[in-house]
Amino acid sequence: MADIVEELRALCRAEQGAAGDAAGTIEGDARWRAAAEIEALRRGASASWQPIATAPKDEGPLLLFCPGLAGNAAREVVVGTWRFDANRRSLGYWVSDVGVLDPGFAETGPWIEYSELHPTQWARLPAPPARD
Repeated sequence: MADIVEELRALCRAEQGAAGDAAGTIEGDARWRAAAEIEALRRGASASWQPIATAPKDEGPLLLFCPGLAGNAAREVVVGTWRFDANRRSLGYWVSDVGVLDPGFAETGPWIEYSELHPTQWARLPAPPARD
């Protein structure tokens, strides 16, 4: 099954052909514009930051923005997820696999809670690249 963006563009090319492409009329076609808008929405949806209170707590890893986070966290952003442990806390807590933060370096480690991890915003992880 082809992606809807590819289908829309293929329909435009099939109908308008090389002449439409050369004349620039293909970009005025509603299907071509719809394909461009779908792509823009996809890019925006994957990178839009939301308040942490709205973060989904059952979807797995997310990007977490943690102001003041030291170490090798790129621009105060880490990959983290929500954990619930009725024996530890009744409300749950955010964890990350970034590893040791405060000495100024990061190590890959288990998903654990760090005292420095206080996210204020979240965003979805982008889709991974296609495997060749």
